[in-house]
Amino acid sequence: MRVDAELWLGLLGSLIGAGGVYFAWRALDRTVVEESRDAFVKQRADLSHRYGQLCETAADMQLLSRPSLQRIGGSSLLWEPAMRPPAPVPLSAVRVEWSDTPPPVDHPLLQAARRCLPKETKARRYERYSGALGALARPALYENRPSFRLMEADWSSPQGPRLVFGTGHYFDLIDQNEAVAHELAVATTRAPASRPHWKALPLRGLLARDPLSLTRRVVLPSVGTLTLRRTPDGQGTFFLLLRGADRVATGGETYGPLPAGMVQPASLSPLAHRQDLDLWRTVMREYNEELLGAPEARGDSGTEVDYDQPPYSSLNAAMTDGTLRLWCMGMALEPLHLAVCILTVAVFEAETFDRIFAGAVKHNEEGTVISGSRTNGIIKGLPLTAASVADLPADRMSSPAAGLLQLALQHRDFLLADPEHHGA
Repeated sequence: MRVDAELWLGLLGSLIGAGGVYFAWRALDRTVVEESRDAFVKQRADLSHRYGQLCETAADMQLLSRPSLQRIGGSSLLWEPAMRPPAPVPLSAVRVEWSDTPPPVDHPLLQAARRCLPKETKARRYERYSGALGALARPALYENRPSFRLMEADWSSPQGPRLVFGTGHYFDLIDQNEAVAHELAVATTRAPASRPHWKALPLRGLLARDPLSLTRRVVLPSVGTLTLRRTPDGQGTFFLLLRGADRVATGGETYGPLPAGMVQPASLSPLAHRQDLDLWRTVMREYNEELLGAPEARGDSGTEVDYDQPPYSSLNAAMTDGTLRLWCMGMALEPLHLAVCILTVAVFEAETFDRIFAGAVKHNEEGTVISGSRTNGIIKGLPLTAASVADLPADRMSSPAAGLLQLALQHRDFLLADPEHHGA
């Protein structure tokens, strides 16, 4: 009996020991996964904190790998002659076309993008950046909305600039743009002021020679509009949006152009891709959301936008009578995320601006409106002068905002000329 008891006690001890090892192993599993996830969140915070510095590093690297690129007025926003018309053109002169060609799937790009992702389990990383971001650091505005993918861009066509769009989804942008920025932040953690070796940047390296790569990757462009308020004496002011860190998926805590938004359909209607594939309508919807505080047209309902109702009817009327003029400068590359932005400048006569945007909001779903002085609901803006622009915090200015302001200063006399001059 004693032998049997000792045997059973020994077996019980072995089981308890094995159980302890098993649970310790499982605890180690959880620790490894949690550490990986925590590191991902901290790296995103570092990416946001060092935005300006990382933009400069990214710009330097892109300029070295593709010498045809140029900085716009010393900003980190990049373009080349093939990405712009010879001179500013009315936005209405930019032809937009539709194609049903499916999006490309490039497995080397997808594999490279996964290298910066955290562990979902001990044995497996997250498949996509959008999944990791949604699970670990989800911003307030985060939906995989249908979007228009840029497939072709011809800015020098004799018939006028021509852009061809196809289908895409917002998370396509997150999966590539956020990943390429994230890997640069990680590669420069120990030496922030140094330019990392391309071997540390597998995703950016695949796109080094051709960062647009319209036939290889999914490019979902935004339209960034610098809004100018022109007074009768020919002076101009501008507005910015301070993007909320916890509200948007990209560019948090930076000053962006006002308004700005993705080229997307505004509803799930099967006709939306026809009526909403329109750069001017994109800009109008963003004005309604960012300056007037309307809920975002998220594209998740079947209700189409009625562009015959205010404020769209008022904006269309201003375009018709010339008290609003909208110019397209071309498109450019934000180097940190390799994002593409169509650059536009809207010039409102002060009386028209004050009437349409009477009672403009101070905050919207994406952030805070930077509007200068405000009197009885009327916002005046910041002075469009070289000194005023130079005083802005360079390290917190988004590349599109900084580049658009430099273009506005360069073309100031043209943009702020009397409307009759443009009419002639």
